[in-house]
Amino acid sequence: MDGKDKKMQIKDMVVLGVLNAVFIIIFLIIVMVLGMIPVTSIFAPAIAAIPLGAVFLLLIVKVSKIGAFLISGILQGTVFLLFGVSWPLVSAIVIAAVLGEIIVWGNYKNLKRIASGYAVLICGYSFGSFAPMVFFADAYKVMAVSRGYDESYVNAIIALLNGPVFFWILTASAAGAFLGALFGRRVLKKHFIQAGIV
Repeated sequence: MDGKDKKMQIKDMVVLGVLNAVFIIIFLIIVMVLGMIPVTSIFAPAIAAIPLGAVFLLLIVKVSKIGAFLISGILQGTVFLLFGVSWPLVSAIVIAAVLGEIIVWGNYKNLKRIASGYAVLICGYSFGSFAPMVFFADAYKVMAVSRGYDESYVNAIIALLNGPVFFWILTASAAGAFLGALFGRRVLKKHFIQAGIV
């Protein structure tokens, strides 16, 4: 691979844009469905991570260049920001993408590194989504109710997040991401063989 091949090209940016759009759409659909019930909503990122594993791994296989993780996080964070999502989630996504980039850092042939980076990204989604409810519950409740959320629904989620549940949410998110990576590898087996990913 020469120097040019290592740099992002226009076609790489197009792939990143399209697949991140697919990633976001699938994520939002799953979150909306699971979000109807408080107990399932808190595990929505972990559950979404399984089918999304195929999308994210396809993105990595198609681009396989330094910056893929970081640019993906920035794109996802920007879209959610435009949707009016709170800044903790946007910040957590971008920071997790930076960490994912560091974990992989040029090793786009190593499935373990890719899966680990993906796990960090999904944990970023969970942390950014639920940390405000854990550490700033009162302020979050006021904000959520002012945006039209049902107060009893908000109270139910905050109550669920008491104790060690937040830790288990992050654990489940990491587990979902690794399962998603395995699922993605199975679905994209032909692509992985062609790309030489181990």
